[in-house]
Amino acid sequence: MFEPSLKNDPATIRLQSEKILKSDLFAELLGEAPNIIMILNEYRQVVYLNRNPVSKDSPVPGTDTGPRPGECLMCLNSRKEGCGSSRFCRVCGLSAAIGVSENGENGINECNINLENGSTLSLSVYTRPFTCSDERFIFCALEDISDKKRRQMLEGVFLHDILNTAAILRGLSQAYDAIGEEKVRSMLEDVSENIKDEVQSYRLISNAENQKIKTEYSRVDIKDIVNEVTGSMLKLPRFSKRQVTINTNNGSIFTERTLLRRVLINMVKNALEAAGDGDNVTISARVEKGSGRAVFSVSNPQVIPQADQLKLFQKSFSTKGSGRGWGTYSIKILTEKYLKGEVSFRSGEGIGTTFTVSIPAEG
Repeated sequence: MFEPSLKNDPATIRLQSEKILKSDLFAELLGEAPNIIMILNEYRQVVYLNRNPVSKDSPVPGTDTGPRPGECLMCLNSRKEGCGSSRFCRVCGLSAAIGVSENGENGINECNINLENGSTLSLSVYTRPFTCSDERFIFCALEDISDKKRRQMLEGVFLHDILNTAAILRGLSQAYDAIGEEKVRSMLEDVSENIKDEVQSYRLISNAENQKIKTEYSRVDIKDIVNEVTGSMLKLPRFSKRQVTINTNNGSIFTERTLLRRVLINMVKNALEAAGDGDNVTISARVEKGSGRAVFSVSNPQVIPQADQLKLFQKSFSTKGSGRGWGTYSIKILTEKYLKGEVSFRSGEGIGTTFTVSIPAEG
C-alpha cells in the first residue's frame, strides 16, 4: 500500500537506478516505449534500436550488422540505393536532424518515410550527440505522427473549403438579384459538389492506406472519363478562366473506374491550380496497342522547384501550404497499389510540368 510519508534515502535511490540501468530488463522495458529510440555511431550505423520501427509484432532488426536508419525503417529509397545515397535523402528530415547533431547540436525535424508496402510513415525526429568511452554517438528519438498529420490534412481541407464556401455564399447573397435564380442554383450545386468530392477523396485515401478498398473492375471508355473529369473541374468558379486542351484517342480499358477517376481528378486539379489565368492545360489519354497500356498525362506551363520535386509524392507535403498535401500522394498510392500502374513526372524550364500515369489496359 502506498504511503505518501515514506521515502527511500538518496543512496538507496542511486543503487536502484544503477541496478535497473545495467539490467537486461531495462532494454526490454525500452522496447515497450511508444517512441522509437536509435543510437547511431559516427558512420550512421544503428548500434541500438529499442523496437521494430514499422511493426511492434515483428522482430527488432539486428544491430550487429550495423544497418543505417533508413534500412531499419524499411524506407523504399534506401532499399533501392542505400540509406544516404538516394537523391531523396537530400530532403529527408531524419537525415537533416542527424546532420545537425553531427555538428554538435540537438536536431529537431519531421520526415516522411515511403515504405516498401506503398504506405507512408510520418515521424517527428529529435537527435542529440553524446560521447561514450571517447566514441561519438547520436541519440535519436522518433515519434510516429502519422495520425496527427492525417488529422491536420483533414482539418486543412475542411477549413480551406469552409472559408471558400462562406465567401461564395456571401457573394451569392449580395449579387442574388443581379445573377438570377438559375445561376445561383447552379453555383450552389457546384459548391456542394466540391465539398462532397473532398470528403470522398479523404475517405478513399484513408481506406487505401488501411487496405480497405475493394476493387470492382469494369469496361471504361477513356475519352468519356477524361471529358467527365475535365468538365467537372471546369465548372468550379476558380478554374473558369483556365484554358484546357484535350487530346484523346478512341478506346476502352478494363480497370477500376472509381479509382482511375479519382487519380485523374487530382491530376487535373493540381494542374489547374498550378496554372495561371490564360495558361493552357493539356490533358491527353491514349491506349497503346503495342504495350497493352493506357497512358494519361496532364501538362501545365509552370515549373516545380527542384527541392519540391524530391518531395512531391510524400504524404502531407504540398506547395499550397501546411495542412494540404494528399493530391500527388493519392495519385501514387492509388495508381501503384490498386491500379497496378506507374506514376512519373517531368518538370523544367521550357517544357513546364507533365504528370503521367500508365496502367494496364486490361487490368
